[in-house]
Amino acid sequence: MKRTYFLLFLISILVSGCQEDADKVISTDLPQEALQMFDTSKAWSESLYFGLLTFEEYLAMDSTSILPGCPSLLIEQDTKKVILDFDSENPCDQAGDYSRSGKLILEFSLSNIPTSNWAMSYDQYVFEGDTIRGIRNFSSKNSNEILEMFNPLTIKTQKSLTTKLTGSLTHRKAASISNSIGIMSGGTMTGVNAVGREFEIEIPFDRLMLSSCFQKNELIPVAGTENWTVARGSNKQVSHQLTYELIDSCQVAANVRLPDGRHLLLNP
Repeated sequence: MKRTYFLLFLISILVSGCQEDADKVISTDLPQEALQMFDTSKAWSESLYFGLLTFEEYLAMDSTSILPGCPSLLIEQDTKKVILDFDSENPCDQAGDYSRSGKLILEFSLSNIPTSNWAMSYDQYVFEGDTIRGIRNFSSKNSNEILEMFNPLTIKTQKSLTTKLTGSLTHRKAASISNSIGIMSGGTMTGVNAVGREFEIEIPFDRLMLSSCFQKNELIPVAGTENWTVARGSNKQVSHQLTYELIDSCQVAANVRLPDGRHLLLNP
């Protein structure tokens, strides 16, 4: 009889522990988690246009009005360095109202080898209140396909919540981005979010951003999907799926399907 009571007691502890783990998963604010993942993806994506322009395209610019946020532009031809300063007060008539401050610094290789390399770094750069730090490395063997790697980018919110992000991606564009129909991207990013949970962002090669939308400071992709997987501990994880749907011109609906089956519009 004592043995039976002991077994029942042991089973009740195991069941209680499993229930506690399940409760932790259920009690997570899934819409808030999805919004945080969306903000992380947007923080990586919003400066992509600057990184994909060539040194020659920067040299050819007679106005920065086609650059998101209309930064001032400083070019050092001897070192092939481009500095974009968002603290300057340039006239800027763009549809999008995203705010930036600080600088983006692009340094292009002086070598004439077939494979070109360049890097984009953040200097006290703030986007929509979030401070972004790190270096993004780009390389290209031709004018149409560009590889991107970074390890890591650090994104810190105004409430001092920090996310770290590592990525390996591929981008394809037309030979002249100013006249291209867009930028197609795909790849994987991994990291740790503000509450210490590991996550992965998997982007099938269908994520399309239009150059014409970037130039209006409209930064949401017009098509494509992103799959977000977030760890829960004890080898558990949940998955969100984001879908971009073009509504009109550069107006896009970012819809996410939560792990519990609910659907949520992230950019009302």
